[in-house]
Amino acid sequence: MKIFGREPALILGLLSAGLQMLTAVFLPLTTTQVAAINSIAAAGLGVWTAFATRNVDGGHSVKAAVLGFAQAGITLGLVFGVSLTDQQTASIMAFVALLGALFVRQVSTPASPPTGPAPSTRPAPDDAVPATPPADTPA
Repeated sequence: MKIFGREPALILGLLSAGLQMLTAVFLPLTTTQVAAINSIAAAGLGVWTAFATRNVDGGHSVKAAVLGFAQAGITLGLVFGVSLTDQQTASIMAFVALLGALFVRQVSTPASPPTGPAPSTRPAPDDAVPATPPADTPA
């Protein structure tokens, strides 16, 4: 899976280095703010990767990636001064989780039953009942 013909990790590295360069030259950002921006970029690429590979796991990785992106977004907002209570943060995450579950449920299908032969119901040879009693027991 590639973005503009490049690996996602290379794109993320370029974004991170570019942000650090802009911060050093132009932008008055703190180290914490730069880290929060980098985390939202990484989470965004995680969502991209999950969508690109969703056929592998039926879309379940999309839900986890979107939850991670929402969490990174909340962190980014908090770092830049958005004031959220614990209850507001929990409500946002619950909404995103349910929205993700709704999406994944619509695109996932149940696992198909095995297509091989049915298992044998005959006892294994070691479990077979002997036809004659052992010689040392009285008849």
